Amino acid sequence: MQKAVTAILLLLVLFFPAGATELTADEVLDRVEGEMAFTGDGTAVIELITVNPKGVQRKHELKVWRKEDPDETSKQLLEYLSPPDVKGTKFLSITPPEGESSMWLYLPALGRERRIAGHTTKDTFMGTDFTYEEIGGSRDFTKEYKAKRLPDETFDGYPCYVLELSPDADGAEYGLVKMWVWQDEFLPLQIQFFNKGLEQSKVLINRNIKEAAGRLTPHAITMENTLKKTKTIINLLAVEEVELPDDLFSLRQLRR
Repeated sequence: MQKAVTAILLLLVLFFPAGATELTADEVLDRVEGEMAFTGDGTAVIELITVNPKGVQRKHELKVWRKEDPDETSKQLLEYLSPPDVKGTKFLSITPPEGESSMWLYLPALGRERRIAGHTTKDTFMGTDFTYEEIGGSRDFTKEYKAKRLPDETFDGYPCYVLELSPDADGAEYGLVKMWVWQDEFLPLQIQFFNKGLEQSKVLINRNIKEAAGRLTPHAITMENTLKKTKTIINLLAVEEVELPDDLFSLRQLRR
């Protein structure tokens, strides 16, 4: 099952050896595991940089905890470590294999959490160019879009399948999505998002792909809003595979 972006924040996929001409668009999409470079169980430290239309940057550091249960329920907890004005802000997302994700945002200034639900999951996350849905990893392209294969292309020197995704559900956020998927690793390297008017609205690019915790992982993710002229950059600083307790991903822990 394809799980989204997420993310925070960074794309990983399983390797399935097969010839480029043997796979349908649906088969390629099914083999794309997600839009978060950090997957599996463990922790990560990331640098998140927002860039406004004037080019002014604001840097943040976050820690991410992630766990996947045997039933394929994905749990993710993010905490801002810096700068001081957002330190202690936390975001919890729990995504079952079927059904809706549950998301909460904890703001230390308020001393309580806020449920993120319904249409608000498509709102921007903490002033970035990612949505709550993309950061929380709850988007499933296979449920909302129908896929079509376009001629293969090369992106950043990698041979890629090219997919064109058209809305196939009322809740689909975009009018069109184009995806370049690395053929060897089934890793999306570029995703172009078009709004309902078919204007390109955002572009996601994954670069600096290298091994982390035994897996090929993008260490630099850029999401650019081509309409607003803003950009969000996520750099993966450290990854550690470690078992995590279930109670870490709870509202009680969110408030601590």
